[in-house]
Amino acid sequence: MANSGRKTGRTLIIIALLLIVLVAAATVVFLRLRPLLQPTIEGTDLSPQIQIEEMVDIVITSQKVSRGGLISQDVVAMIPYPKNELVEGTFYTSMESVVGKKALYPLEARIPITAGMLIDGTTGGSIPALDIPVDRTALSILIDREGLIAYAPQAGDHVMVIGCMTLVDVDPEYQSVLPNYTGSVSKQILTAESSSESLSVIITSGGEGSKQGRTELDPTLNEPVYIVPSEGQRPRLVCQNVIQDAIILRAGDFPLSGVEPAPVEEVVVAPGEEEQPAPEPIAPDIVTLAVSPQDAVILTYMRKANINIILALRNPNNDQVIITDAVTQQYLMDQKNIPLPAKLPFAIEPFRGEAAPNTGQ
Repeated sequence: MANSGRKTGRTLIIIALLLIVLVAAATVVFLRLRPLLQPTIEGTDLSPQIQIEEMVDIVITSQKVSRGGLISQDVVAMIPYPKNELVEGTFYTSMESVVGKKALYPLEARIPITAGMLIDGTTGGSIPALDIPVDRTALSILIDREGLIAYAPQAGDHVMVIGCMTLVDVDPEYQSVLPNYTGSVSKQILTAESSSESLSVIITSGGEGSKQGRTELDPTLNEPVYIVPSEGQRPRLVCQNVIQDAIILRAGDFPLSGVEPAPVEEVVVAPGEEEQPAPEPIAPDIVTLAVSPQDAVILTYMRKANINIILALRNPNNDQVIITDAVTQQYLMDQKNIPLPAKLPFAIEPFRGEAAPNTGQ
């Protein structure tokens, strides 16, 4: 009886497994044959539709264009661009609209051209003028290596402008440097028999030897003496920060063509070939500054008056107003606590002929 029950259970399990397999197979067949069993509606195409996106041509650069370079057909090309993603006025869609214009910035190859990248080739003006802030004007000044901070400043740097001048006393009427020259004036009667006051004035000047002096009382003799200067008037030096914040547009000359030269690509030297030395850069002797209109007039006056101009480089993150005091000889000695040397009965005699010991000369 026990063996009979076991056989019956196994049979039931096998039958159940067969039914599960048959149901799964029927389901798969039904799902595959279902589209064929559905009725076909006339005039209806159920095949998937391919969406064709509408395109429009835009202008791109086909090669590098230098700043200020003229756009020609050789440096631009047309490529398709999705029309539904094109914002009106963003990209140029015709070659004629860009040919003849100038590049406002250096343009890399294979980039779409926008309106902000170009200016008119004939009426657009110069490229450097666009770098001047709207509230400033630009002018150039000649300068040497010391005044240009050893050629450190580059375009965009901020500098202070320091001016140093030498002052002398002048005669307010003649506007000539003091002291004046003295001269002797004598009168002569035209005729000995004439009783009229007809005189001839003869003025004699001694030049450098007749400089106007002053009378002082000699303490030893207790007599007045006339003192004349032993040399010409020594000018007095004063320096001051005249412009607090100026922007450097360029150190050196601008290109005459208005087009910035393309950067020199590095040349790979083949094995065995001699590497050519790179050309020495030209040291600039002129700098172009962007300053306020009033400061431009001040700089012009300083240059015409031969006032020495020196630039001082500023940190670009420092926009504080800098107030300075004018520096004179008296200011330097007072502020830096420099004493007036006493008149001693002895002095240092420099070595002559032989090198001074322990100086390394």
